[in-house]
Amino acid sequence: MSLRTSLRAAGSAFWDSFLPNNIVLVQAAGLCPILAIGFNLKYGVALSLCTAATLLPVGVCLTLLRNRVASWLRPAIYALLSAVLLFVCALVMDRSGWAHIYAKLYVFLPMMAVNMLFTYRTDAGRRSLRFASAVGDTLGAALGFALVLCVACALREMAMTGTLWDIPLGYEARFPEAEHPFIGFVLLGFMAAVLQWFKQLSRRVRSGKEADEL
Repeated sequence: MSLRTSLRAAGSAFWDSFLPNNIVLVQAAGLCPILAIGFNLKYGVALSLCTAATLLPVGVCLTLLRNRVASWLRPAIYALLSAVLLFVCALVMDRSGWAHIYAKLYVFLPMMAVNMLFTYRTDAGRRSLRFASAVGDTLGAALGFALVLCVACALREMAMTGTLWDIPLGYEARFPEAEHPFIGFVLLGFMAAVLQWFKQLSRRVRSGKEADEL
C-alpha cells in the first residue's frame, strides 16, 4: 500500500471515529466520567489527556500484536496496559501543579482502565484494520471523546458557576443543578441529537450533489 493510500485510509478512519461514529454520542462509551465529574473544564482537559495517553500507545501496541494474541486475551491485556499507563498519568498529575485536579479524579482513573471506552477497542472487527487505519481510528476515538467531554464540562461549568477554566464570565445567572449527573445525561442526549441531525443533513447534501451530477 502506497504512502498516499495509507494516509487517505488513516484520515478516513480518523474522521469516522471522531464524529460520525463518535465513541460517546454513538457508541455510548465513556459515559460515567462525563456524567459524574464533567462539570469543570479543567477536569475535562485532564481526563482527556489521560485518556489519549492511554488509548494511543495501547491501541498501537495491540495493533502490532493483533496476530500474536488470542482474541479472548486481548481485553485483559488492554485493561492491564491501560491501568499501568493511567497510574503513570495519575503520578504525573499528583507530582505536578495539577494535584488538586488529581484529588477530584483519583477515584475515576482506576475505573477508566476497565471502562468500555477502552475495552471496546479490542473487539474482533478492529483486528481487520491495517496499521495506518487503526492509528487513525484510535486517534479519532481519543479526540472525539475529548471533544464531547470538554464541551459538556464547559457548558456545565458555565451554568453552575458562571466561569470557564475558573475564570469569571461576568454574568450572575446560576444553575447549580447542572452538577447532577442527570443534567449531564440530558446534555449528552441533546448533543447526540445534534450529531444525528448533522449526519442526516450531510447525507442530503451529498445525495443532492450526486443527483446534480447525473
